[in-house]
Amino acid sequence: MRRLLDTPRKRVIVLALVSWLVVLVAMEIIRVPYVRLSPGPLFNVLAESDGEQIISIQGAEVFPVSGELDMTTVSERGGPYGDLTLFEAFGGWIDPSAAVVPTSLLYPPDTSEEAAQQQGADQFSDSQEQARIAALREVGEPVQTRPWVIEVLPESPANDILQHGDVVLAVNGRAVSGPAQLARIIQNAGPGASVTLDITRDATDQSVTVVTGANPDEPDKGYLGVSLGVLADSPVTVDFNLDDVGGPSAGLVFALGIVDKLTPGDLVAGRRVAGTGTMDFDGSVGAIGGIAQKMAAARADGATLFLAPKDNCDQIRDNVPDGLEIAAVESLSQARDVLEGTRDPAGCPAIR
Repeated sequence: MRRLLDTPRKRVIVLALVSWLVVLVAMEIIRVPYVRLSPGPLFNVLAESDGEQIISIQGAEVFPVSGELDMTTVSERGGPYGDLTLFEAFGGWIDPSAAVVPTSLLYPPDTSEEAAQQQGADQFSDSQEQARIAALREVGEPVQTRPWVIEVLPESPANDILQHGDVVLAVNGRAVSGPAQLARIIQNAGPGASVTLDITRDATDQSVTVVTGANPDEPDKGYLGVSLGVLADSPVTVDFNLDDVGGPSAGLVFALGIVDKLTPGDLVAGRRVAGTGTMDFDGSVGAIGGIAQKMAAARADGATLFLAPKDNCDQIRDNVPDGLEIAAVESLSQARDVLEGTRDPAGCPAIR
């Protein structure tokens, strides 16, 4: 050992190596409150998963489809699933296809892993139902809608009265068909109003009464403290067979997959198309997170056309991989037109 350190130069080299070893060990031990977002797996919604069609339709004629229509995902590491190590965060910072963001930007404080998984599952389920309704309406199939309770906020007027999964049929005897209509009725009732909700809970119809509170943003308006989704009632049944995926961003691709199967023309026509975007049951496409990671995953998997929400254009402009054409859309109809070739796949407009 003395011979290893018998010159100043050797002592400096050994000290530097020891210092680097200490830094590397520290980076593997130190945890940071960040989430690393990386390109996730793709799922061709026109294909099968575990021997079943990802989109299965009964009650209507189903037409042949070809090509790939890929739902894109983002892989998360950190946050409610365990804070990142400093080493993992550093790797994300230097990886151009990844992003490292504070956990607080994605999740409320103290969100548990179980709560995060439940939220993702609820969002995924609601995105499927929204896509089903929008697609059936797009192809002219009859469909009726009802709002359902995704979440009841703690210490809200509806806490201990409404539950996750309740389907709302009417408010004060007035039938309701969607979340926006229900929200308007409650807001217009004002704070302190006693409202009777006709609901279905566990396949049983019942009525509950809630006294509205004051809306935190507009105190003169009524407030229940619930987040709502929408359910469809239609003779056409659409089932989705895909597990272990969460979040709301598959809505657009699911809706296009349904439209493709319910129309004689082959929308994808043998191409490799990928996309992302939330879907409202009225057919509008909304912004999503992780757009850069999803575009990178699509291009790496061979896609040449990517359908994206126009509302994401600020994040799209500087992150488009070479060889990937972007079609920025605002509605299901626009996305359908792009695939049918009746609308040019316009990218994001330049910032002026």
